Amino acid sequence: MRSATRRRLHAAATTTVAIALAVAAVACGSNDRDETEQRITSLPRNIEQSDDPNAEKIVDIVRAHMSELHLSAAVFGVWRGDEVIVTGALGESPLAVPATRDMQLRVGQPMEPMLSTVLLQLGEAGTLGLDEPIAKWVPDFPRADKITPRMLANGTTGISDYVTNPEFLKIFYANPMKGFTAQEIFDLANSRPPLFEPGTDWAYAHSDSCLLGVVLEKATGRPLGDLLKERIFEPLGMDKSSVVLTPQMTEPILHGYTNERGVFEDSTFWNPTAFLNSGNMNSTVAEVGRWVRALGTGEVVSDTVFEEMMAAKTAGLGPLTPEKYFAYGTVHFNSWLFMDPAFGGYHGVALYETNSKTAIVVYVTLGPAADTDIDNAVPIGNAIGTLLLPVNPPKVF
Repeated sequence: MRSATRRRLHAAATTTVAIALAVAAVACGSNDRDETEQRITSLPRNIEQSDDPNAEKIVDIVRAHMSELHLSAAVFGVWRGDEVIVTGALGESPLAVPATRDMQLRVGQPMEPMLSTVLLQLGEAGTLGLDEPIAKWVPDFPRADKITPRMLANGTTGISDYVTNPEFLKIFYANPMKGFTAQEIFDLANSRPPLFEPGTDWAYAHSDSCLLGVVLEKATGRPLGDLLKERIFEPLGMDKSSVVLTPQMTEPILHGYTNERGVFEDSTFWNPTAFLNSGNMNSTVAEVGRWVRALGTGEVVSDTVFEEMMAAKTAGLGPLTPEKYFAYGTVHFNSWLFMDPAFGGYHGVALYETNSKTAIVVYVTLGPAADTDIDNAVPIGNAIGTLLLPVNPPKVF
């Protein structure tokens, strides 16, 4: 679940790299800003911070952006290695109730590199071949004889992104509570021509993640949720994280709000299977931070697999370069790893700088005047990264 269409669901086929090229500036009236700032400042703070001199500055950055961007709540965490610099929550969730750091949220796109991690683990164990045609597991999928699991993980299949299909948007916005099956998603993806021959180019597509999840399930005979629990959640102590196939969430809940459908509404229980296998997962900001740090250090994979995950092997395809590329569910900008989830009023950013081992995770929810056409968490992550590493800021937009 990456940013759905830049116009509405915030996701375009090339979002992962295009998002680095431009950011929309959001203007707001002084009266609105003053009222929002007063409300945020007056609420009890739920902050845990170290004696790092930047901890309070990070809180100030989040507070200022919440006011500027008209956000209702934010949960955030910053780590250097396993040392907590600051974790916290500001704002209201649900509205008029102070947000807390332990609230469950929709994880979104950071789930995608989890699938790739499991894929590479299974490949190393000989359970499946990364370059074996997926026809072995999904023989009826178009061009299954030419598409491989590695292509699915790296965005080089050419399969159309179903999320940008107007028919998907029509169905989704008519009833956001509706669940989607993998077959429904495949039908939407294949209702439009492929973008290119498998392996010849790159384009981000939620369709790839959905199909990869199905391949992993068929290759192992086990549900994807069980695979992630056994291979990622349990080894990392992520006992508040789970893959979900319904709108269920566990209290306390960070409520999502959006005006995507032309009215400001609580979107917390929009069905996450609209992004099946690319974001239908619940967790907390602390556990997302735990995963981001493990991803950045290769904690749950072998050295050989970690080297493969970080390599710029897609460079030269489409807009990708050795400095800016996509690999196994993650965007790489020089020494930064980048993920930008957004869905139904939840906007997020996860950043990891590999040299300093700095991890930044921010999830925000929208207010009535917030701009739904940008990922409102990204400017916050950018500002925190610039504060901590001014010589090597993330510069992602």
